[in-house]
Amino acid sequence: MINAVLFDMDGVLMDSFEAWASLVDAAARDFGHPPVSREAFRAVYGQPTQGDVDRFFPSQTVESVEAYYSAHFAEHAGAAEVAPAAAAVLDALDRRGVGTAVITNTPSALARQMLEAASLRPNAVVGSSDVPEAKPAPDMVYRACEVLGVEPWDVLVVGDSPYDRDAAAAAGAPFAGIGGIEGNFTLSDLRQVLEVVDGTFR
Repeated sequence: MINAVLFDMDGVLMDSFEAWASLVDAAARDFGHPPVSREAFRAVYGQPTQGDVDRFFPSQTVESVEAYYSAHFAEHAGAAEVAPAAAAVLDALDRRGVGTAVITNTPSALARQMLEAASLRPNAVVGSSDVPEAKPAPDMVYRACEVLGVEPWDVLVVGDSPYDRDAAAAAGAPFAGIGGIEGNFTLSDLRQVLEVVDGTFR
């Protein structure tokens, strides 16, 4: 029985690739590093901020990069779109009594800002600054389970990247892949999360 669903944010509840690609490229230029192409960013989309530092901003700290992201994301937010079914799926899970959380490698304050702007209201939000280790470590899954009062094996993790899949596996939680990522369940549409919860997914 699935007692809660833990969603990645970027690429699952929101289509924010272009917003993040533009933000990371702007950060690189402002920090005095080479520009970041869409192809280079796509290869690591969804990684924790430490990965961005290692790959694109080697002279910076995680703290300085996250501060830049928080200060400047609004300048690029117009390119982000909410997944069409996101609000409806969250509402449907709420009506079923199934808890919801967002677990995202986005810095926590920025994640909450983005969700609020998108009018998406999960029961809990766990961002990268809420845990010792971001995904692919299992810390976010454990923290969300603690907040929601459920066990990892009773939740469904929904994500679009290997970081999400590896975090779910490390925590012992079933994983639903979307956007081309395979898992215990492989989804073509976010609304299929409800079928998984209801036990009707085929």
